[in-house]
Amino acid sequence: MANPQIENGHVDIANDLVEALAKIRLSGEESQILWSILRKTYGWHKKEDHISLSQFALMTGIKRQNVLRAITKLSSKKIIAVIKNDDTFIN
Repeated sequence: MANPQIENGHVDIANDLVEALAKIRLSGEESQILWSILRKTYGWHKKEDHISLSQFALMTGIKRQNVLRAITKLSSKKIIAVIKNDDTFIN
């Protein structure tokens, strides 16, 4: 990523969302998971997506058990909404 350019793709995030996120404190893992969610959703012009724990682990380098813990924390803080389909996918 020596020369990132908007022409190579970008994530459109509403200013209201950016301003709200700027006011909250997140752990490093929570932040990594949130950015992964933003990439997998807004980065593809979607409002929601099925994202497996393995995908999160691959994108962030965080172990699956820690991914699940960070998702649980983000959900309890009402930053994300989680719909569990089974033990491997989170919507």
